[in-house]
Amino acid sequence: MNYIINVNEFEGPFDLLLHLVKTKQVDIKTMNTTQIIEDYLKYIHTWQDLNIDIASEYLVMAAELIHLKSKMILNLEDEEVVDDEFSINSEDDLKTKLEEYEKYKNLVPVMNDLKLSREEYFTKLPENISEYQNSFNNSNLTINDLQKALENALLREMKMKPLHTKITTKELSVTDKIRSIRKILKNKKKIAFLDIFDNFEKKNVIVTFLAILNMSKNQEIKLSQKDNFSNILIESRKAIWS
Repeated sequence: MNYIINVNEFEGPFDLLLHLVKTKQVDIKTMNTTQIIEDYLKYIHTWQDLNIDIASEYLVMAAELIHLKSKMILNLEDEEVVDDEFSINSEDDLKTKLEEYEKYKNLVPVMNDLKLSREEYFTKLPENISEYQNSFNNSNLTINDLQKALENALLREMKMKPLHTKITTKELSVTDKIRSIRKILKNKKKIAFLDIFDNFEKKNVIVTFLAILNMSKNQEIKLSQKDNFSNILIESRKAIWS
């Protein structure tokens, strides 16, 4: 596990370097590298009482910057390029790493906002509904046909939605919807799938669909279809009690 150590509100050497560049109000590409190095060394020199274990990465960076400054004064280049977190091989290398750090730092609040936004969504794993397949007595009717009928009901709900809606809170339960369907079938005996819906609000459509699935699973109703794409019919299989 990696721990982020904040020293005087900085999360690391690059965070301090970036702060010093921003303090000068200059662009990273056009910054005075020598001046930034001197400011960095002066800044960490003020941390007299800082725990050496916590300050180690800042001191490593200080050593790299002193080495870079000496190369710039003598106009020297390293014979071997070292590629690790704190190695600074040239002035351009320092500027490039600072630019990359700034990009990642600017992405942090964006990622935090996305994380908070994603936490507002709840997902549900798909369920196996094959157990309902055996309750369909008509050989031409499949679970896919019932799924298509549900999609058509939801589509009708979308088309009927008014431009201005008023949000109301009304509790819907599968048990209550089953009672309602029983009352309908007690009088009509057989009814088309879409006619079972008293309204096409999404919550009502879903609860009604679940009620139909439960009644079909319990052999309380019979679902039939004469041919492909025709209406699905719901018929009572036994005495219905209100």
